[in-house]
Amino acid sequence: MITEGGACVHCKRSLPEDLDTLQRVFDKLCREHRWPRESAQARRFGRMLIREYQSGTRDEGLLLRAGQAFVSQANAQKKLA
Repeated sequence: MITEGGACVHCKRSLPEDLDTLQRVFDKLCREHRWPRESAQARRFGRMLIREYQSGTRDEGLLLRAGQAFVSQANAQKKLA
């Protein structure tokens, strides 16, 4: 959703606590999978986390589960290729 000023409605809700939550989830999955934070995989994961957040998921546990599902799906696709 976009406001008149062009700002994202969800971004207005991006309180420091929300950003901290996103960072913790991102860092945890990067550590678990040994991805450098600047890697293509980490960037894809970061984009997915932001989309998930923008769609309304704010709970850290749910964001982590969404991240784990994303990783599992990506790994399954690699095996099929």
